[in-house]
Amino acid sequence: MATFWIVLFFVVSVIVGNLLWLRPSPWERALTAQREQAKAAGFGVHLRPAPEWLQLPAGERLIAHYQLMLPMPRERLGRWRWHGGLGNWQPIGNPEGWLSAAPWPTPAPAGWLGVEASPNGVVLYWREDGRRESVELMQRILREPGA
Repeated sequence: MATFWIVLFFVVSVIVGNLLWLRPSPWERALTAQREQAKAAGFGVHLRPAPEWLQLPAGERLIAHYQLMLPMPRERLGRWRWHGGLGNWQPIGNPEGWLSAAPWPTPAPAGWLGVEASPNGVVLYWREDGRRESVELMQRILREPGA
């Protein structure tokens, strides 16, 4: 009879253990909440490989792309890459960009890697952090008329 209870306990443990593996971790739940908040704020949220101009190492190429459709001022147009080592924004493919101040906050908010602004919208490339405040900050900065 004792063998029956041991086997039953083992079978139930295996079933319960497998069910617990299916639950998302707290980190995954925080990322999901952050993405849902961004979608509610009007962002298009995508997880894709980083564009080549960001020059990320091979193992770190999968990043979040948050896209917001809104008119952009002329001084913000173009591609901008944050260089953490130098602590500055670098214009990509726009040498005239070096002659004026960067249109984005310096230092870059945590996780920001690059910004691609066109006349009708902006794509922010960044590493998600799972914090709701990050989406609010992102929205505030991107909607500022002149930074």
